[in-house]
Amino acid sequence: MALTSTTEFFNRVGHLGRFQLTFLVLFVGNSLIDGGITFQFQALTIMPTVICKSERCKILQNQESKDEFICHIKADEWEFDDARRNWLTDFKLYCDNTYLKGMGTTVYFVGFMIGVSLLSSLCDRFGRRKSNILLLLGHVMAILGLKHSTFLTQVYIIRFALGFFHSGLSVCIFTAFCEFTLPDVGAIANVLSGTLFTLGSSLASLLAYNYPDWQDSLLPLLATKAVLLIIFTCFCPETPLWLLAKSKNNDALKSLNFVAKINGNKPLSRDYELPYCGSEKSSDNPITIIYNNNILYDAIMKLSFAWFTVSICYYALQFNAGSLGDDEYSVMIWMGIVDIPARLSIIYFAFRYGRKCSTRWYFTVCVVSLGLCLVPNVSVINLGGINLKSIFVLVGHGAGGAIFSLLYTYTSEILPTLARSTGMSLCSTAARVASILSPFVIILNQISGSLIYFVSIACILTSMTLMKGIPETLNKQLPNSVADCEALFYEKSKMEQV
Repeated sequence: MALTSTTEFFNRVGHLGRFQLTFLVLFVGNSLIDGGITFQFQALTIMPTVICKSERCKILQNQESKDEFICHIKADEWEFDDARRNWLTDFKLYCDNTYLKGMGTTVYFVGFMIGVSLLSSLCDRFGRRKSNILLLLGHVMAILGLKHSTFLTQVYIIRFALGFFHSGLSVCIFTAFCEFTLPDVGAIANVLSGTLFTLGSSLASLLAYNYPDWQDSLLPLLATKAVLLIIFTCFCPETPLWLLAKSKNNDALKSLNFVAKINGNKPLSRDYELPYCGSEKSSDNPITIIYNNNILYDAIMKLSFAWFTVSICYYALQFNAGSLGDDEYSVMIWMGIVDIPARLSIIYFAFRYGRKCSTRWYFTVCVVSLGLCLVPNVSVINLGGINLKSIFVLVGHGAGGAIFSLLYTYTSEILPTLARSTGMSLCSTAARVASILSPFVIILNQISGSLIYFVSIACILTSMTLMKGIPETLNKQLPNSVADCEALFYEKSKMEQV
C-alpha cells in the first residue's frame, strides 16, 4: 500500500500524541533556558551595594552617584556588600573598565551570527538527531565552563561559545520538531517557544536576584539543559522526512514506527510505500540546492530582508525606550508584557487567515502605530501614567515580535527538507546583522527624533512589497523536495492568472 503524502503517514502514526507532546516540552523548555542564558548578563550588570569604611566615604556617597563615588574614592575606603557579588565586582568592570561591561552581550551575538551560518548546514547534511545531540552537549559544556570561569578573557570566549551553540539549536531543534508532525502543530510550537524565550529573560533576572554568587545562578540552567540532553539522546530518533530525503526509506519507516509505538498506534507494515522525495542528490550541499534554484534563491532573499526589517525595527524600538519621555525601565517591562499576548495572537490569525495575510496585517499594524508616533505633541498626552507615544511604540514593538515568530514558521514551510535548516540560518543571519546594527540606528535621534520611525516604516513597506511573491502555506504539506517547493509557487502563479 502506498502513502502518497507525509500528511497521510503522520495521520496514521499520530501527529499530536505522546511523542510530539514530549518533544514539545523539550523544545519549549530549551527556549526557556536559552532566554535565561541570553539575557543573564544584562541582569548581572546591576552594581551591588557599596559599603563605606570611612567617614569621608559616607559623606561623598551621599553627594555623588554610585558610579562616581566608586571612581573617586580609594579602594581601601569602600568595599562591596559580601552578601551579593557578580561578574562586575569579580573582574572590576567599573570606572576605566566600564566599557568592557557590554562585551559579554556583544561576543554572544557575534557567536550567534557565526554559528547560525555554519551549524545549520551541518544539520541538513548529517541529520537532525546527531546535530542536536552535539549542539546540546556543546551548550552544556559551555555553561559548565562559565560556571568555573576565573578570568575575564575566559568569560568572553565562553559567552561566544554559548551564542555559537544557541544559534544552531534554535534552528535545528525547531526543524526536527516540524519534521515529526504536521505544519500547523509546528507553527503552534514555534509561537509557544517564542513566548517561553521571553519568559526566560525574566527568569534570568529572578536567578540573578536570588543567587548571591552570579556563577551559582547558572546551576539551575545547567541542570535543566543536561536533562534535556539526556531526554533527546534517549528518546528522539532521526526525523523520517530527513531520512526520506536521503533515500533511507527503511530507516524512515523505523522512525515512523517508533513514533507510532510511543503514541499507542499500530506500526506501519513493510508493505507500505513511502512518498517519493525528489531528484536532488543526498550529497548535494544545502547552499548549492538554494543557489542553483531561482525560485528558492529569490524566496530566501525576500524572506531574509523581511527578517532583517523585523529585527532592526524590534531592537531599535527597544533600545530607543529611553527617549520616549517615560521611565526607561517601565517602558521595557511593558514591552515584555505586550510581547507575550502579541505572539500568542498568531495562533488565531495565522490558522484562520493564513501566514501570508497575517504577516501583511501585522506589518500594517507596525506601520500605522509608528506613523502615529510622528504626530506632533503626541508624547504630551498621558493615559494612565504613560504617554500616548509610548503606547504606539508598544503596539509596534508587540506586532514586530509577532511577525518574527510568524516568519520563523512561514520560512520553514517554504523550504525543502535538505535545505530547510540552511535556508532558515541564512534568514536568521540577516536578523542577527540587524540586531547588531540596531543600536546604531539610535544615533539618528541626534539628527531628528522622527528619523528612526521613517527608517522603520520605509523598511516595512519595502518588505511588504517583496513578500507579495511568497505563496501561502496554510493547509499545505511541508515540502520535502525542491519539486514540492516549485509546486507551491507554481500553484500560486496559476491562481494569479485565474
